[in-house]
Amino acid sequence: MKSPEYALGFAAGFAAVVIVTVIIAMIIKKITGKKTEYDERQIAIRGKAYKVGFLAYVILLAASLLIHSNFELAVIPFYLEQTLIMLIGLGAFVCFAIWNDAYFCGNEKKKQWAIFILLASAANAAIFFKTRENWFTPDGIMNSCWSNLFVAVLTFVIALNAFIKIIADKQAEKNSKED
Repeated sequence: MKSPEYALGFAAGFAAVVIVTVIIAMIIKKITGKKTEYDERQIAIRGKAYKVGFLAYVILLAASLLIHSNFELAVIPFYLEQTLIMLIGLGAFVCFAIWNDAYFCGNEKKKQWAIFILLASAANAAIFFKTRENWFTPDGIMNSCWSNLFVAVLTFVIALNAFIKIIADKQAEKNSKED
């Protein structure tokens, strides 16, 4: 059982994160002064992106079911596997939306958001590598800290897709001006 000091520290840390997040959101809203909205085309594309993410999720769940019904896997716990499957479905949604111009609103600064996402990736990777002595249980099963690595990889892939899309858009704009 955790000590009362630990619980109090956890609650204080959680409250601090929530307060800082709200303050940052308020500052960003005040600086931009614009309400971000999606147009009808973006909303339709996001609907398709939800379908892509959902299909990826369902296909991976079916594959997991087939694997577990035929093989005994003892390396990755079930909850960690399900977390990975959900993150892959989320990644499919986000990447589809990015490449079809439906992830960012028209007046958002894509490069800044991509940098924030990249920082989130670095933070999760740092947490994962900081806990390297706890990567596996004594039985050789992956520990829950692997979820930080999964999130780090997902956010890195999202940031990479955003940066590549930004570069591709600039190149397409440059090519259209030359024509």
